[in-house]
Amino acid sequence: MTDMLKGSQVLQKTYTYIENVTKESRKALMEEFSQKHKGIAINSASDTLRKTVLEWFPRRDPMLKLVHEKTSQGKPGDLRMDFLGETKTVHFKVHLHAVFAVNGQSPDSPSYLKEVTLLVDPREFSM
Repeated sequence: MTDMLKGSQVLQKTYTYIENVTKESRKALMEEFSQKHKGIAINSASDTLRKTVLEWFPRRDPMLKLVHEKTSQGKPGDLRMDFLGETKTVHFKVHLHAVFAVNGQSPDSPSYLKEVTLLVDPREFSM
């Protein structure tokens, strides 16, 4: 019979897995967003990126559930989002930082995703 993992072991194993998935997601999200949403109006880029992230994770692993928690915008083209995630037994947060190149000053100016980073912090994993 196999031994059950202790709580700290489950958290560490899940953290390592989620960290690898978020690294994988960076490239996939950049490619998908650049192909489907190139030149998107900057005022709709936030909603579109959020939907793209929320659709990508369950496609990658149906056992990962992600929910949008909040979005904040700094200067035009600088976007941060927090997502609450969970597996069967572990709850965690995923932090996204995206940078868009914006051509123009108006809210409907075309924008292009330059960079997207997703990070997880082991201190934000709990059972």
